Amino acid sequence: MITLILTLYEWTLFLTVCLVFYPIALILFVFTVPFDKNRTILHKFSCLWGSLYIWLQPLWKVTWEGRENIEKNQAYVLVANHQALLDIIVIYTLFKHFKWVAKNGLLRVPFVGWNMALNDYIIVKRNDPKSQIGMMKKSEQMLKTGNSIMIFAEGTRSPDGEVQDFKRGAFILSQVADVPVIPIALDNMAQAVKKKSLWVNKATDMKAKAFPPVYPKDFKNTKEMSAAVKKIIADQLKEWREA
Repeated sequence: MITLILTLYEWTLFLTVCLVFYPIALILFVFTVPFDKNRTILHKFSCLWGSLYIWLQPLWKVTWEGRENIEKNQAYVLVANHQALLDIIVIYTLFKHFKWVAKNGLLRVPFVGWNMALNDYIIVKRNDPKSQIGMMKKSEQMLKTGNSIMIFAEGTRSPDGEVQDFKRGAFILSQVADVPVIPIALDNMAQAVKKKSLWVNKATDMKAKAFPPVYPKDFKNTKEMSAAVKKIIADQLKEWREA
């Protein structure tokens, strides 16, 4: 019964906030896009929008560490592990400027997908080489114009909460654009909403940590860099779980 109540509350909250916030996002887009090419203002509003789902859920808590490692006027490739859809909302609570790299299916989600389009986030089709090439080109352009890029390096949600193999696209971008990578560790999100489930499970203390930047010049190649960043995140998850 508690799970049913929590789920009904969260989905009612989700729909209500979408109905209120999307029209505001549309107005912001119309009035700010002429002078705010990077959509900085609209993205900040999107961070607020996403954060409300955490703030207004009394049984959810997010504890962030390392926000100070992300400097305001520096572009980064932000690389996180991926456990659940809730990861997206948690990343918004970071309140840092970035462009999501997201699969094209999310564009079909009412309000959320429409807002992604307004923000000029980077969309990619899975298993489509042409789309992947386009994603890399647009991401490189975004980095060179001062936008950070946010990527779930595993490419999909982990089935068991453990860190899966990282794809190397994020690290190729870091090397080509000569910008550092910020590793981000996320944990306990799947305890709140499991993969392929719409049910809210229980009170959850979600943990997130942004690490100091990792520079491509410090590695021989992207494979070595990818392994190093994966280890940073996996070691942090192990530390949290053993505490």
